[in-house]
Amino acid sequence: MIRTFIAIDLPVRVQKALENFERELKKSDAAVTWVKPERIHLTLKFLGEVPPEQIAEIQAAIQLVASSTDRFRVKPAGCGAFPTMKQMRVVWVGLTGDARALEDLQKKVEAAMVPLGFEAEDRPFKPHLTLGRVKGRQRLQVLQEMLMAHREFEAEAFDVAELVLYKSELRPDGAVYTPLYRAAFPGHSS
Repeated sequence: MIRTFIAIDLPVRVQKALENFERELKKSDAAVTWVKPERIHLTLKFLGEVPPEQIAEIQAAIQLVASSTDRFRVKPAGCGAFPTMKQMRVVWVGLTGDARALEDLQKKVEAAMVPLGFEAEDRPFKPHLTLGRVKGRQRLQVLQEMLMAHREFEAEAFDVAELVLYKSELRPDGAVYTPLYRAAFPGHSS
């Protein structure tokens, strides 16, 4: 079985901006496991454990979605925590820009996976980039204050131009993500 998900990659310049932001938040000394900047991505659909023989049909399905999708722009902006700032478990950066196109893309990916046996997500899609996962309660107040102080955080906008099918391997030093397939969009930003 191969643990997989479908995501949007971030350009290196955006990863660098997120790395700098993480560096600032780490000064809180809160008990957070921070995601390495090169591993930050926008998950559209977590598939879970998939038999190797099903990978080809997943690739074909996301290629079909990509072929009917125009490029669009999004911008990392704002920050916060899930489920709430008071009970934070995940520290995130939000996304602005062409929210409708992003939501439509996620719905198309979701719909393409249902015929392959993957359950549709029943929670609303909340596009975000996970920066870290809270592991303990110490110094969270400091982190909350830092997030509030940086709620206007912004990084450079970028074009969403492809879907990526990733393999995820869980290791003691964090997950390792390996691209299995890339499906480029034919359209251009206007």
